[in-house]
Formats: sequence, structure tokens, C-alpha cells
Amino acid sequence: MVESRHDTRADSSIPSAYTYFGQFVDHDITFEAKSETLVKLSDQDFRVLTREEIGTKIENGRTPALDLDNVYYKPAPRDGSRMVVGYVEGSGGRHPGKANDLPRKGRNAKDPSEDRAALIGDKRNDENLVIAQLHVAFLRAHNAIAARGQTFDEARRILRRHYQWIVIKDFLPRICDPFIVNDILFGGNKFFRPELDDLFMPFEFSVAAYRFGHSMIRGVYDFNSNFPRAGLQDLFTFTAFSGNLRNFDRLPEVWIIDWKNFLDGGPNRARPIDTALTEDLFDLHAFGKPMPVPVEARLPVRNLLRGYMLRLPTGQAVAKALGLPVMSPAEIERIAQSISAGQLEAVRAGGFAERTPLWYYILAEAATQSLGRLGPVGSTIVAEVLIGLIRGSKDSILRKKDWKPTLGPTPGEFTLEDLLGLAGVLN
Repeated sequence: MVESRHDTRADSSIPSAYTYFGQFVDHDITFEAKSETLVKLSDQDFRVLTREEIGTKIENGRTPALDLDNVYYKPAPRDGSRMVVGYVEGSGGRHPGKANDLPRKGRNAKDPSEDRAALIGDKRNDENLVIAQLHVAFLRAHNAIAARGQTFDEARRILRRHYQWIVIKDFLPRICDPFIVNDILFGGNKFFRPELDDLFMPFEFSVAAYRFGHSMIRGVYDFNSNFPRAGLQDLFTFTAFSGNLRNFDRLPEVWIIDWKNFLDGGPNRARPIDTALTEDLFDLHAFGKPMPVPVEARLPVRNLLRGYMLRLPTGQAVAKALGLPVMSPAEIERIAQSISAGQLEAVRAGGFAERTPLWYYILAEAATQSLGRLGPVGSTIVAEVLIGLIRGSKDSILRKKDWKPTLGPTPGEFTLEDLLGLAGVLN
């Protein structure tokens, strides 16, 4: 499942900002770490968890209600009605620089996990530089709303609702089949219908379908005018959670993102959603530590093992349950062969053409789509869950009659680009 550095396939039409917006949403609604305490994916005696273990010991460490708990929850600091934003390391000896970094702790030589750690609701948002800069944008967007005279609670409610609008109206139609998205929005959820006071996270979503974003990540980005060819490893280095910020107390000013490069019209577009990952991500280990690594530590292997450990159904079984067309073994093999002979050999050796792991099935299904979006099964799971969670959210725009956004330049519209504009980070 590794993409050659010399791969000549065209990029998708999806701007790269949405790769990381999708990761931001993931960190807002799901975090599962308990399974690693039960079974290590690298254990020689690796086993499938029992149904009882899954039902009683696996927990979601986030609230799944798209409530921006990754922005607002502890240890994120606030100052009255405003959220605290960090300052970058100023250039030319200026210290500090602009308010474009996450708020951070000081240096800590005794505890590397605390050394310059970001003070945010989910430490994973300091995992790579793009998502860290997106988190900064949300902090600044909150402050822009508060500056209009809103209390903290009012500003938080307004931002949550505009964020939900972006998910429904801007993100999902780019990633999923728009017909499926609209059918769920206006026709109602058919498969994922949790009680309003008992929201939960389906494994088919969190362990399989929503991991489609891994295949969208590029190996190199035109990051800004200082770094027109920033490698993926650079983006992991200039963070504290997965990197070390090198010798800087905080993010250097020269590493502030140029968001225009990641939006419509910019040079960075996501890689196609398919069964290949960029080589740098394929071998990414322990949040940015490079090769050599054991095979079981590679990202695709971990994704597949986790799905098996948690007893996920096959892609074929899910397609049948949803009443959707089922990919034939020949179609699965054709997609594998389009990446490499090695992938085709692995699919055949594992019997995956007939009984396909759900994560791989969704990627293979997406690879058959001409517009670069998820296919029917992937679109249905992702849209059903995200829309269903928004329906059950405390501040849900889908339970507020005729709610429309008010913060964008065009009345009744609001996109990710509009949020970045509100935050004042579109340089």
C-alpha cells in the first residue's frame, strides 16, 4: 500500500486544507486508546478482543457531538471571553512574534512529554504543523467573535454552529457523494440513529471509513514562500507532540502556514482516495520517528490489525447490510493491481478479494470513482455518522429551524476559507 515517489497519477480536485480539516474533526469526536492496553498490535500473541471486552472496556475519550471539545476543554487556557493564543518565535531577534502558535508550556528537560507541550483540548492537534495551524485558526476565530461583544459561552455556541455548517455544507460534499449527503440531510438518517442523549461512535466509522484521509496526505507541500517544498517529516518536526520544535521555544515565524496554498486555487491538492499511502506516511512511526521500523508498526498494517482486533465486518458484509452494490473480487484485484503487483499479490494471499477488510474496501471503492470522492459505502457511513452526530449535538443547527450562518462575507454561506478569513490568518 505504498505510493512510489515517482507516482505520476494526478492529484484529486480536493484542496489539501480539507485533508487536515477532516483530521481536526476526527480529533473532535473520537479517541480510542483502551484497546492498546488490552492487546498490543505488535504482540507475538496478538488476538481478537472478545465481544465482552469490546462492550465493557473500549471507551471514546472525546465527546462525539461535534462540540469543539478539542478546542475548549482543559487544559486550554482562556482569558475572560477569549481563548489564549500562543506567539511564534519572532524573526530578526524579535521575541515574541505574531499570535500564530498554540499556547505552550515552557521547556522541560526532565519530562520530554511536557517540554513545550501545547495547552489544548486534544494534544493530537499538535501532531503535525498543518493541523496545529488550523487549531490556531479556531482559537483566533473564537476571539474574533468575542471581540464583537459576545460572552465566552455565546462565542463558543456561535463558532460551534458555524463549524457544523462547514462540516455539512463544505466538507461532506467534497468528500462524499453529494446526492447521498443531501438524501441524509433532507430525508433523514436511515442507519445511524442514536438517541439524542446517548451519542456513540460506531467502529465502522472510526476504525475504518473515516481513515480514508490517510490516503489523501501528500509527501511534499508548498507550505509558504519560505518552504515551497516542505516534506511531511518537516511538518511533524515543528510540533511538540510528535516533533521537537528543534531549538526554538515556540513555532518559528517562518513556519506560519500560507493557507491560500491549501485552499481552492492553491497548489496543494489532496492525493487520490485509493489504496496507496505516500511513502513518508507509510513508514511514519511513533508520531514522526522515521525508518527503520518493524512491519507491524507501519500505518496500513496497524489500521488493518485494529479493524480485525475489534471484529469489524468485511466491506462486502457492510455493503449488503446497507443495500448497496457489492464490489466483485475482480474489481478489488483490479484496484490492487493499479497500485502495484505486490499489492495484488498481498490481496490474493490474504483472501482479501472475497473477504475485504472494511478500511481497504472503502479505499478500493473510492478508487473506482471518477471525481475522487468516496464511493457509496464510504459516503454512506461518513455522511450518516457526521450528520447523525450533528443532529444529536446540544447546539445542533439541524434542530434549530432555518438556521443560517451569519459570519461569512456572503449571507447564508460559510466555508472553511471564510473561517480562516474570520480568524485573520489568510496572509
